[in-house]
Amino acid sequence: MHPPHLYQLKHFLILFFPLLLTQIAQVGTPVFASIFSGQYSTIDLAGVAVGSNIWYPIFAGMCGIFFGISPILSQLRGAKKTDQIPPYIQQSFYIILLLTVFIFILGYFFVDSFLGIMRLDPQVHTIAHNYLIAIGCGIFPTFAVATMRYITDAHGMTQVSMAILFVNLILTILLFRLFVFGGFWFAPMGGVGTGIAITTAAWITMFLFMALFQWYEPFKSYHIWKNVPKPDIALIIEQLRIGIPIFIAVFCETSLFSIIGLLMSEFGTLYLAANQAAISYATLVYVFPWSISLAATIVIGYEVGARNGTAARQYAVICQGTAFAIVCVTALVTYLFLQPISAMFTSDIDTLRSISYFLTLAIVFSFCDAGGTPVQGILRGYKDVKVITYVSFVTYWVISIPMGIAIAHLTPLGPYGYWYALIIALGINAAALNTRLWKKTAWMTFIK
Repeated sequence: MHPPHLYQLKHFLILFFPLLLTQIAQVGTPVFASIFSGQYSTIDLAGVAVGSNIWYPIFAGMCGIFFGISPILSQLRGAKKTDQIPPYIQQSFYIILLLTVFIFILGYFFVDSFLGIMRLDPQVHTIAHNYLIAIGCGIFPTFAVATMRYITDAHGMTQVSMAILFVNLILTILLFRLFVFGGFWFAPMGGVGTGIAITTAAWITMFLFMALFQWYEPFKSYHIWKNVPKPDIALIIEQLRIGIPIFIAVFCETSLFSIIGLLMSEFGTLYLAANQAAISYATLVYVFPWSISLAATIVIGYEVGARNGTAARQYAVICQGTAFAIVCVTALVTYLFLQPISAMFTSDIDTLRSISYFLTLAIVFSFCDAGGTPVQGILRGYKDVKVITYVSFVTYWVISIPMGIAIAHLTPLGPYGYWYALIIALGINAAALNTRLWKKTAWMTFIK
């Protein structure tokens, strides 16, 4: 394999940094939701934790389906077939509408029953229920924003997505302050106010993206909002064929965190709140390998579409090297500022101590994440998505959850045992995906 060229590294970094800032803007919302609700009260943090752990894996998994359009558009651009792009964009909105209705119906019939099974503290139950109602009012714009963001990124316009989603983050934080603690004509709403703020910002952000598609090139030339076609089953199925395996892989990973968060309720409100704080921070750190994964899909998908296998493999080396360098820095920063980071989420001494322990485990976890997550993006650039689904299901559900339950209940580690199981499972996941990648690139010599 030839070493990567300097211009490839430069091109990758130009694409990566806006994606990184975009992801920070996107995941900053749940992180600040945890911070604001935690500063309001531990009970509110616990309620938001339960609501987030139910909603977030659904949202993240749906984003996996919407992300299915990214490699399609990247390869069309690489093959110089841009005239075929508009129909895919238009059909993606039918997918948004279908999934919005499905999730709304699912929530309407099952949320109350699910919360009842958990036997939560009554206050925590009420906060979680009202938080989910608030989030439910923003399902459609949230899904639309995710799809339009991936379409924009697939055109190499990651700076534009970054700008819009940073507007969303700033607006959301301002609304957090207003709705959580009260102000002007609004009474304090506590943790529920974070859900209302997220939904309000999502509607505004959706209209910003719609304006982009109406007046900004190349989207303006696509005339997306004119002559909207009827549903095209073939194009919808093609996106779902790529997106559903990504959905399963992402859902398996994010729901793993959520299930563990929900299982923490067994150990009491303190551990439920502390675990949520640690997950929020770990999610923020996760944006680095995930942004590398997104960039990898775009650059490698483009080179595969252009039938340039050598360049695709060189980008794979860049992606993995960048991930390793960044995780070393983030782990060091987390270790050096462990106590100040923990203090952002609470002023309660016992909760603070528990958060610090969870964050220590998160440092180890981040190394395993950096080893596997970028490889997912690389494989998606090759449209090799099924193996990600299989590996994710086995490592996260077959291995991690049973192991976590065993460690938590059969050893003195208690609630921390779930994180030890996460680390082991993610290490296995990274090893399996890397094996698949390098076996695949070894025999894909037909691409010149």
